[in-house]
Amino acid sequence: MKKLLHPLLLIILVSTLIGAGVLRRGHEWGDDWAWYVLQAKSVWDGTVDEFIAISDFTNYQSTTHLGPLAYPWGYPLILVPFYAANGISPMTLKIPGLLFYAGFLVCLYLFTRSRLTRTESLIFVALFAFSPMLLEFLDYILSDIPFLFFSTLTLFLVTQKSESRTRYALIGAAIFFTTFLRATGLLLLGCFLMIEFLKLLAQRKDRGVVKQIILNSFIVCAVFAVLWIVNMLLFPGGGESYLSQYKNLTVDLVIGFIGAYFKVYGWFFGDAAGWQYLYYFVLAFALLGAWIRRREELYFILFFIIWMLVHITYPYWQGPRYIFPLLPIFIYFAFQGMKFAIGKLSEKYQVMGQRVMYGFWIAIAGYFLVTSSVSAYHNVQTGRKINGPFDPMSVEVYDWVARKTPPDSVLIFYKARVMRLMTNHPSIMINQCDGMLKGDYLILSKKVGKNNQVPPEEIGSCNLLLDKELENRRFVIYKILK
Repeated sequence: MKKLLHPLLLIILVSTLIGAGVLRRGHEWGDDWAWYVLQAKSVWDGTVDEFIAISDFTNYQSTTHLGPLAYPWGYPLILVPFYAANGISPMTLKIPGLLFYAGFLVCLYLFTRSRLTRTESLIFVALFAFSPMLLEFLDYILSDIPFLFFSTLTLFLVTQKSESRTRYALIGAAIFFTTFLRATGLLLLGCFLMIEFLKLLAQRKDRGVVKQIILNSFIVCAVFAVLWIVNMLLFPGGGESYLSQYKNLTVDLVIGFIGAYFKVYGWFFGDAAGWQYLYYFVLAFALLGAWIRRREELYFILFFIIWMLVHITYPYWQGPRYIFPLLPIFIYFAFQGMKFAIGKLSEKYQVMGQRVMYGFWIAIAGYFLVTSSVSAYHNVQTGRKINGPFDPMSVEVYDWVARKTPPDSVLIFYKARVMRLMTNHPSIMINQCDGMLKGDYLILSKKVGKNNQVPPEEIGSCNLLLDKELENRRFVIYKILK
């Protein structure tokens, strides 16, 4: 066993070191992360109900909803001990991503070891361990990496052959924790029940088998339901406000997202145009592998299809992070397609074909390793640069707000949730002249133009009585005179 685990542990160790190297001391301006941290803070402070009131004010007083009233509470709970240890420290709050990514790599090995050879499984894990796209994402305080861990764990558990009740209880728990991180985890339960129903139809004449399928499905649903009831008793909802965003869905958006999400799988290899050709090459084998393994891996195929249908009909583009849970399935089918093609060669060429396949994937993993290592080294050498809401210009704004404004004064800012987290002031987003009088202070960015704000150069057209209070290279603060 030690001989089997040693290469895996080495791969995970190197991946973790590189992942730690890509972490920066700041964060980008996108403010989903700020709400996760504020939710974690509310759990630690015992002010969960107060958080919901804050979120209600921020969302309903802004020009448009900024997000759900509350994200699922799983990721905020993960952040709680790290927030408790060091407050709003980006480096500390990114540690859970490193830990869950290491766990994800272990799940990948378990996922493949009964389907691929040992060498193929290690190569497969290495592709993800050193992936620049995934490792760079460790620098975000978001739920995607923990979600990737639990979704992959669920895929592994669901497709095992054991009929023990413990396994089905673990499936129910794994699906719950996936859903506890993001509501779309519920798709895993839906796919499981569909597959079990198909099994029941196929074996409907065997009463013993039918009873076992029903019992197994009941165990999964019962464990999920019990854990979900506990969640509902302990934490308020808020995710229901996601549904209101579907009013912006159009047929043109769906058509555009079909093409966009089709191409985004190629970003796993690289975002330059040339990598798309490699993606098309791999895609051909992935489709072949899916067809060859359609009976054995029906759960994977069903989950892939339903997941994509749900996300191409969500009216907001989220980039590659929405296809993370499908990447292991995609690459796995590509492996299977290549193995099938090699098996069709004459016997004397099969060994050579296998070497070419191994060489192909090892070359990609090696390229990933070098690229990610260089990125991490550069980041460390440049002092893990502070950026976005943690740079000196932003900190100057927070300090001024703390010193010069009453605690109940309402701030208008294009990233209202970040401003709420950093200043503890009521904050809203207003991107048009109407509604400006809801705020007491208007904070405008000089860098983002019309991104959720009226640009500084156009604010005069709103005919507001404004008194400039502070200006630096990036921001200008006005007091709104009423």
